[in-house]
Amino acid sequence: MLNTEEIKRLVENHRPELIQAADRIWEFAEERFSEFRSCSLQMDILKNHGFAVSSPCSTLPTAFMARYGSGHPVIGFLGEYDALSGLFWPADSIHPPTEASASTGAKSCGHGCGHNLLGTGALGAALAAKDYMDLKKTGGTIIYYGCPAEENAAGKAFMIEAGFFEGTDICLSWHPHFKSGLFNDALANCRVSYRFQGTSAHAAQSPHMGRSALDACELMNVGVNYLREHMIDEARVHYAYLNSGGTAPNIIPAEAEVFYAIRAPRTEQAEALKERVNNIARGAALMTDTTVEIDEKCIYESFLPNQTLDDLVLKYLDRFLPLSYTDEEMCYAARFVPFGNLPDTPDPIDTVPDFSLHRKTSISTDAGNVSQRIPSSAFMVNCYANGSPLHHWSVTAQGRSSIAHKGMLAAAGILASCACEILLHPSVAVQARQELLRLQDKNQKRT
Repeated sequence: MLNTEEIKRLVENHRPELIQAADRIWEFAEERFSEFRSCSLQMDILKNHGFAVSSPCSTLPTAFMARYGSGHPVIGFLGEYDALSGLFWPADSIHPPTEASASTGAKSCGHGCGHNLLGTGALGAALAAKDYMDLKKTGGTIIYYGCPAEENAAGKAFMIEAGFFEGTDICLSWHPHFKSGLFNDALANCRVSYRFQGTSAHAAQSPHMGRSALDACELMNVGVNYLREHMIDEARVHYAYLNSGGTAPNIIPAEAEVFYAIRAPRTEQAEALKERVNNIARGAALMTDTTVEIDEKCIYESFLPNQTLDDLVLKYLDRFLPLSYTDEEMCYAARFVPFGNLPDTPDPIDTVPDFSLHRKTSISTDAGNVSQRIPSSAFMVNCYANGSPLHHWSVTAQGRSSIAHKGMLAAAGILASCACEILLHPSVAVQARQELLRLQDKNQKRT
């Protein structure tokens, strides 16, 4: 029987180091594929604790793996450390950044999705599991995966192609949130850029000579808005202009670009919806006598739940949660509640975990790509004021708080406990693998 108090002590032994690392990564705030300092910091910590650290892919310089132990089962912890552009915000503040403080943010990036906590929590789990292996003389292998560019690039998909996860039996991950519980359902998400090319001309003197790329973008967006009536209820489509064609109204824009996120519950549904959006883009180009280049950036695959692992995660969520908070922490959280998704909530912090086995969520993650190939489970732990929305300045502001640190350390303990139980009982990994094969076979027959 795994002693969770023992795991808690092992995590606690690393508390100062983990908090310092999370806060430093918060300060670095490095965007996708440029997380060099964040990556180096984590690699140094793992090397200092006896892990064999390598960066096996030259085209992914901020991706790495840190291995300890030998033999099976091989258990991977998925860590992330990329920040989001435009989300710099001063720590603990509800006030907008001044010009002086904004200049301290790296390209105005900020950890509005909590990846400074996510990666460090997973790293903490690796350290605690390593200490447990040494203490109990267990066999097996643990691997910490440093995963870059989760945001807007699906970095794990590139890691899969590069062979990072070959030979791994189980992958475990977590995510900071304002609500604790399983994270075993996520939307597939196709990220596609549509670049229209037209002909520039003076809008007053020779408008007949111009072909507006911006018109094509706008017609495409109108067409997609009409498509919304004819897609499944669970689908989500959103877009942002990357290039609106210039700032001079008297010049017909020769180029314009719009970036789409196309989501649906299953990967094949998202792919089919993407083709319909592609056809609308082609139609917009035809209507405006322009051309369109369709650049499919990446796909976040849907998360394939594994009940064997989900049951294990729920077991340890129940042992580590709920967390307790001081009056001071409750007051701190109350300052951020009005900016969240639940402004009328009476509780500054949600202290009631959701222990249900199936949770529906509308977000996407490249951990889904891993789950389609390797038995996986993921969960969320509350690190923020009640209702705090991810990809929002309020999450950046709370990223160095004691509330955030508490959630991160609890997540490390839950991850480490799950891994150690699998090391003690390798049959769990075998059962999880058999379940994955059944689900893969079922999905293949469906498609």
